[in-house]
Amino acid sequence: MAARRGVRGRRAQAGGLLLSFALMGLTAACSREPSEKKLRTQATSPAAESRRAAEEQKMRALIERLTAVEGLEHVLTRFVDTCARPYNGSIFENNESPYTLKCDMRAVAYFGVRGEITDVLPRIRAADVAAWGPHDTEGRDLPHAAGTVTYALDYHRDRGRYPDGTLMSTPTLEGPGLQIDWDRPDLPLPNRIEEPAPCPTVGSGIYHRCSTTPETPMSVTTARARYGTVLVLSLGGWGSSAYDYFAVPRRK
Repeated sequence: MAARRGVRGRRAQAGGLLLSFALMGLTAACSREPSEKKLRTQATSPAAESRRAAEEQKMRALIERLTAVEGLEHVLTRFVDTCARPYNGSIFENNESPYTLKCDMRAVAYFGVRGEITDVLPRIRAADVAAWGPHDTEGRDLPHAAGTVTYALDYHRDRGRYPDGTLMSTPTLEGPGLQIDWDRPDLPLPNRIEEPAPCPTVGSGIYHRCSTTPETPMSVTTARARYGTVLVLSLGGWGSSAYDYFAVPRRK
């Protein structure tokens, strides 16, 4: 019994030492991290503001191009711009990011659709907002490829089903860092565009900016009642230049 207690005691002591070393490592790592004040200064530096303005201008240009499409009426645009520390994992992981700060920008623009969505989709393609979905070497939509205007038109024409009765997948328009979706309440894969979440009243984190244009916009529900269909353009995320548009490298 005494021997067993001795073994358990040594194990507990070893475990305590491991935990101590882990905490010491965490303390050392935290001491190397820049303060929130310093990161906030970097997030609002001239270099960051220049990249921020450039990315917002790109997004607004795409939104304006879509706004000019016949049959679309702009309802509101929401920008969300955030700078934060990258995730470095837990104290037991070794996932230290090569950056101490990353900034990301996203935007959503809502539109009312006048008339039929099948009349507006070809006009969206002609507006050259993006190369929607995969294409062949001559720039034509690949047959049956989801994410293209052709596929979306086929979906509506065939009421969301293939000739054998199986369901077709969701007919969104997809491009690098952007997507278009719309109301489809009466089809096999129903969809109804939701209201945007309200901007937080107080900024949080290192840097957070949320803005809505116009400041007092029409609600999505009101737009749906007025136009019949609501369409939304989402910008940002993977594939967009606004994804991690500004980053501060970690000093070695």
